[in-house]
Amino acid sequence: MTAGLRVGLVGCGQIGAMYAHHLQALGPHRLVCVDADPARAEKVALDVPSATVADSVGELVSRGCDAALVTAGTTAHPRLVEELVEAGVPTLCEKPLAVDLDRTERLGLLAERRGVPLWVGFQRHFDPGFADLRARTVGRELGRVQLLRLVSHDMEPPPVARLRQSGSVFTDLMLHDFDLVQWLTGRRIVQVAADGAALSCPELADIGDFDTVTAMVRLDDDTLAVLSAGRWQPLGYDVRAEVLGDRGNLEVGAAGPERTAPPGSGGAPHFRGYWDRFAVAYRAQVRSFLAMAAGGPADPAAGTWRDSHDALRCALAAERSATTGSVPVAP
Repeated sequence: MTAGLRVGLVGCGQIGAMYAHHLQALGPHRLVCVDADPARAEKVALDVPSATVADSVGELVSRGCDAALVTAGTTAHPRLVEELVEAGVPTLCEKPLAVDLDRTERLGLLAERRGVPLWVGFQRHFDPGFADLRARTVGRELGRVQLLRLVSHDMEPPPVARLRQSGSVFTDLMLHDFDLVQWLTGRRIVQVAADGAALSCPELADIGDFDTVTAMVRLDDDTLAVLSAGRWQPLGYDVRAEVLGDRGNLEVGAAGPERTAPPGSGGAPHFRGYWDRFAVAYRAQVRSFLAMAAGGPADPAAGTWRDSHDALRCALAAERSATTGSVPVAP
């Protein structure tokens, strides 16, 4: 049973408000909101019955905290996660855990030494369609996998101010795809060739970023994958994956987590963003995390710090490749 847990929500922007909505649906829980901007914390707390506000993570911990969700800006993740882990609080942090490999590893090893559960928010692992695709792929229903095709496109770009704090399009948006390629196949990416352009949002070029990117990757068994990602898709938020094997193909389309796109439809998207496309996945992830925090077993679908580290090494290689050409991924 998870009802009645004391849950900290650390970061009360758009993503935090979404998590608060799912927590309320899964409750009743005693939610405590923390944000660098007290007004944002107050706003989220007003929407959740019995929710309260704390001034800091330290105050949150001092009140007693059974679990915490870190949904603050990316650059704040390492500091907040370290404080929570040191206090022994099971923590689910939005991806990425950090934007560099050393801090990602340091935080992960700290959690392991302290025996504190630390999850990273790769919510696509909990999407019914992607989970089914993984089961069929790893189970070799398609035979020998030869190629994967993945698409991840926002309906409209986030504010540039937010993008300045969240890393490049490779370490932010496409990070999910690098993770997904390895999770779907159970294999490891060993080479990346990437390119990018700033077409719809030329201001991104001023911060060394792109709004449209592609990547070609090779896995350790020579399987290939082709990835595309972008910040602007006027038809709607568009996330799809297709696995091609020597016995057939399977696709998870943008029409919904339990449906594949009809042949010839191009997977026409119908969503405004991650919050509605992956609503089922986010709620399942939170439910599983809270069940674990209440003493239940860890869910094998959970994203780990090693998943974040592995996806980040690929994303950083893609950044380098976008300016220097194909490069090997560091071990």
